[in-house]
Amino acid sequence: MLSETLRPLENNFLRNRTLIFLCLFYAVFWGYYAVNPVWRPQWWLDNYLVFGIVAVLIGTYKKYPLSNMSYLFITIFMCLHAVGANQSYSNVSLGYWMSQQFHFQRPNVYDRLVHFLFGVFFAYPIHELLRRYSTFRPLWWYILPVEFIISYSAVYEIIEAATAWTLPPEEYDPFVGLQGDIWDGYRDMALASIGAIVAILILIIVSFTRKMLRKKNLHSA
Repeated sequence: MLSETLRPLENNFLRNRTLIFLCLFYAVFWGYYAVNPVWRPQWWLDNYLVFGIVAVLIGTYKKYPLSNMSYLFITIFMCLHAVGANQSYSNVSLGYWMSQQFHFQRPNVYDRLVHFLFGVFFAYPIHELLRRYSTFRPLWWYILPVEFIISYSAVYEIIEAATAWTLPPEEYDPFVGLQGDIWDGYRDMALASIGAIVAILILIIVSFTRKMLRKKNLHSA
């Protein structure tokens, strides 16, 4: 996985069959879940995030392309988000199933899962971006992805709350997805942060293991 951040990249979209497949798959998946959402106003608000991310990825592809591994992680997260936007997060069947199976107090934990996986799936692309294109010392390749996830999660929760305040009182809870938890935003941020830390720890372990194997091979040679 780590080696993906070191390989030369193909920035000609038409030559990257894997990326073409991911784009087509996501377009079909997103289109399917764009039909008949539970609550269309919330669907639009949730998809502003999607439009922004897609625009950034397209706009930076020529100058700052990423590996197919990074694009795969982003695609997986965006698909999970498409399901949540369609079914209004608190109504996703998987979330009810997880709560019942693992005896969570929260009726539906799908939003918690997606926040955690946001940290997991976006830490790697950010790490790769820093590793390939920044002049920072290697230590920052591992610190800044976590910092970004924490900062972005905080900004997202603030925007979500500010948007919800403009809605009628009866629509506030369904939009934010509190499910009776006044600490919902803080827990969402914490899970995203934990997800990012887990991903970075895996990268550190993989990097350390590869270095040890190289040293072992050099000594044995």
